[in-house]
Amino acid sequence: MAVRTARWWVVGLFLAGSVQAATAPYAKQGDEIVTLVRTRFLDAAKGTAWADAHQGYAADAKDVEDFTRRTNAALAALKASHTAYYPKQSPGHAEVSAIFQAFLKQKKVEATGIGVDVVETPDGFFVRHVFTDGPGAKAGLLRGDRLVTVEGKPFHPWHAFTNRAGKPTRLTVERAKGAEPLSLTVTPHRVNPRQEWLAFQKASGQVVERQGRRVAYQHVYACTGEEYQQALEEALQDTFADADALVVDFRDGWGGCNPAFVNLFNPQVPRLVSTGRDGKTRPFAPSWRKPVVLLVNGNSRSGKELVAFTMKRHRLATLVGQRTAGAVLGGGPQKLSNGDLLYLAVMDVTVDGERLEGVGVPVDVEVPDALPYAAGADPQKEKALDVASSLVKG
Repeated sequence: MAVRTARWWVVGLFLAGSVQAATAPYAKQGDEIVTLVRTRFLDAAKGTAWADAHQGYAADAKDVEDFTRRTNAALAALKASHTAYYPKQSPGHAEVSAIFQAFLKQKKVEATGIGVDVVETPDGFFVRHVFTDGPGAKAGLLRGDRLVTVEGKPFHPWHAFTNRAGKPTRLTVERAKGAEPLSLTVTPHRVNPRQEWLAFQKASGQVVERQGRRVAYQHVYACTGEEYQQALEEALQDTFADADALVVDFRDGWGGCNPAFVNLFNPQVPRLVSTGRDGKTRPFAPSWRKPVVLLVNGNSRSGKELVAFTMKRHRLATLVGQRTAGAVLGGGPQKLSNGDLLYLAVMDVTVDGERLEGVGVPVDVEVPDALPYAAGADPQKEKALDVASSLVKG
């Protein structure tokens, strides 16, 4: 998928009192970034060469928007995943801060939003995922809606909901191309992104009838902590236990899956049957042994790719959707003096001896995405459910 996600590497205007006053802070920030790449980037020689070539690159940056564009364009020359600049105003800053909250020693991380994942395309900003039970879902937003205005001003991913938490907010969306925009009322909330991702994962769980089979589905939007794996494991043992097949949606969001995630589907994990004094037997199967479909796309990244690669190699799952991102390096946040974050690749990674960076994992069943003006439709998800149903034997 060629478009950028809602980490928003393009920022809004920030006007300074004078060109001289505006320029100096960006020169300093640029120098900090150059130093961090020189001293922390995973490839020392490449990092040094990049730093030499980009010394002073931000000296004449006009404003935050210009500086951010220059910085991420410069970082792209490293051709490395897990490498991006996140100013404090950006949703991406809050998301990275939430993931590395303990490492960054932050007592509290919250962001104001409406519970949707938005992607920027040449035609505008489109809703990609509506988080179940979130403000956007309650307002009636659908996958594929183009966000047009917020309180009468053009939608901007950074500033649209600033100071709007808890306040009913007028939002216009274009649901069909060229149609009159719809007016909705949404009430933004403040929440820790990690908590929102976990709530979305749990709420997304469902069992649907498909071709006479019961297919379980859960969207693992982020995989950056034990709680996400645990939530799926609990669903497998409980609400999904009687399903015939399973779809795990790994599209978009964040990676971070622990390699132990694969054990949820490892057939070599022993089954247990316990018998009590009453003579009743109680089976316990720690791993899922029925058909599995992993739904992936070009924004399935990092630890999600590790899981997808391993499960495909060992025939534990069928992959549906589109080739994964090929973003499998080890990254970490570097805090700048003004509180902005540089997310920088600091380790190379191979999986069972293979390097997935820049390569990704191919799927077994290719399904193109169809997002703009989808009116809630999700052909990739529908195909994944069909494939899972077809894998059930007997």
